[in-house]
Amino acid sequence: MCALLVVRDQKYRIEQFGPSEKFCTETGAENNRKRLFGVASVTKSIASTLVGHAIAVTQGARTRDDFEAALGRPVDSYASDLHLIIPSAYVGVPLDRVLRMRSGVWWTEYGWMGLGSGAAFFSQRVRHLFEDVPHFARRYVLRTIWQPTFNYSALDAAVAAQAADDMLNGVRLTKFLETGIWASIGAESKATWGVDKTGTAIGPCCFRATVGDLARFGLLVLRRGKDSQGKEIIPEAWFDIATKSRGQVDEIPPGNQSANPDWPMHYGYFWWLNPTSTDFSAIGRDGQFIHVFPDSNTVIVQISDWSAWKNGDALELDTFEAHRALVATIGRLP
Repeated sequence: MCALLVVRDQKYRIEQFGPSEKFCTETGAENNRKRLFGVASVTKSIASTLVGHAIAVTQGARTRDDFEAALGRPVDSYASDLHLIIPSAYVGVPLDRVLRMRSGVWWTEYGWMGLGSGAAFFSQRVRHLFEDVPHFARRYVLRTIWQPTFNYSALDAAVAAQAADDMLNGVRLTKFLETGIWASIGAESKATWGVDKTGTAIGPCCFRATVGDLARFGLLVLRRGKDSQGKEIIPEAWFDIATKSRGQVDEIPPGNQSANPDWPMHYGYFWWLNPTSTDFSAIGRDGQFIHVFPDSNTVIVQISDWSAWKNGDALELDTFEAHRALVATIGRLP
């Protein structure tokens, strides 16, 4: 493990860093409070929160009905470049379904033995700045003809971030994060975020921040959009939609490539939800977590080095059990 930070009620704090020569050595940086750690798909949960913030700021959404009205609109009503020349399969798909990874747009995240995956192609074309997200998304013109089910998709996350960026009418999503959420949580360092060819933040990945700032973000979500002084940054109603399971409709079907048979989860707006409790997580492929426990006012940030989810299901099970034990232990402190 590279780093662990546990914060409860802003009263108890457990902090630990692993040796840099053994863990998270890709940049040669020391594992410490100042390091900007890459958090892979944890980025998706940050992007989801920014979608809610953008809807609130640009459309005045405050209630659940307000947000649901905005989320029910087609994603291309926000990201209009999706239907230029060759329409993408995203045309007509509600933003809600994109955020729940149930867009129905044909996509293979994993490929065969890591080859031929949409995620790898996305990395080649978008992360390396050959194409922007709308141009890349217009390659995907096939959609399921039946009721869409859960399909983990980097492209869904990219399109959602593109929609948020376009909502802001000229203010880039990266700047919106910096002057909005990041300023409001009192971030100690400026985060970095990869962008596409036109400067749009890459929704599924490529975010780097300190462990402390990731915990501060987690605390903002724990407080349902309020800063440490109780000031509302994002309306509370957003978190009722984004971080709470709606039951069977949010279930990850057994046998799905993203399902963990030993720890079944639901999936909300780019958050992994515990169907038997109130906790929820942002999860990155190498074992990065922002794990939020509303019932105990606890946030756990863990940065690991799992070699791209090798044996990830078993490690994820061990991690969740360890997190639960940590929360219970802290709960017994005076």
